[in-house]
Amino acid sequence: MLQIVDHFNADPKKIMDLGCGNGFLAEILLKSYPEAIAILIDHSEPMIENARINMKDYSERCEIINGDFSESLTKYADRATVDCIVSGYAIHHLPNEQKRLLYSEIFDLLAPGGIFINIEHVASATPKIEKLHDKFFIDHLAPHNNKDRSTVSIEYYNRSDKMDNILERVDIQLKWLEEIGFNHVDCYFKWMELAVFGGVKQQ
Repeated sequence: MLQIVDHFNADPKKIMDLGCGNGFLAEILLKSYPEAIAILIDHSEPMIENARINMKDYSERCEIINGDFSESLTKYADRATVDCIVSGYAIHHLPNEQKRLLYSEIFDLLAPGGIFINIEHVASATPKIEKLHDKFFIDHLAPHNNKDRSTVSIEYYNRSDKMDNILERVDIQLKWLEEIGFNHVDCYFKWMELAVFGGVKQQ
């Protein structure tokens, strides 16, 4: 993420983190760009509280907001004023049409030359590839959590948040970004269903 931001917009002054969680991405950006300020948005009050704790060293440089993506982002920033918008594993919870509308709003908020980067869970291209992804992920989780593979597999396929994931293929989402008007649209990194993608608003 930092390499991409630095390549396209090496001195962002205003940053927005959508679905900020504990503020991990915003913290990295504020640490890297000491003159920047950030707006952090999440719909979860517990996550917002975690962000306030985690971001205490940056409290004078960030605004932490309990907000919902179903509301217009123009509540939080004026159009064409944000240099960098990032999101980490949040947008995939939205229905696909709402994802596309959110990308349009992101484009409107970005200043000329501004960049959007989405670090995201995306759909596999085929069911067979999805099975391979699941196998790799379970293989990773079992030793990481010090559990046997069969237990992890049952937990993985029956996890309570599985239905909250509304995944779309990355190539389809890239096409949306191009149609909206983003330049330099690409999937900058991908491993199975984990992807880093986005685009730049032309100057």
